[in-house]
Amino acid sequence: MQRIDLSWRARASSPDAFLDELEKLVEWIESTGVIGPVYGAKAKRRVHRLLLEKSGYHLYLARKSEDLIVVVSIWSARRRRGPTL
Repeated sequence: MQRIDLSWRARASSPDAFLDELEKLVEWIESTGVIGPVYGAKAKRRVHRLLLEKSGYHLYLARKSEDLIVVVSIWSARRRRGPTL
């Protein structure tokens, strides 16, 4: 996340857009409990994917418990393949 933020700030016309969008998505997850559709990649755990539309990154999430959701990966939606999970 820090690497992406630094890169985004260096080249984007809206330097805070990536973190702002990420923060809004986290707030939405906290209020709704929804973590998006299951990602179809073969993984050892059930992984969900949500798109940060403005910045063009996918957020890959896994539910560890009812109260704990972890970020597995943040990956550019422009890449032709998904991350190795």
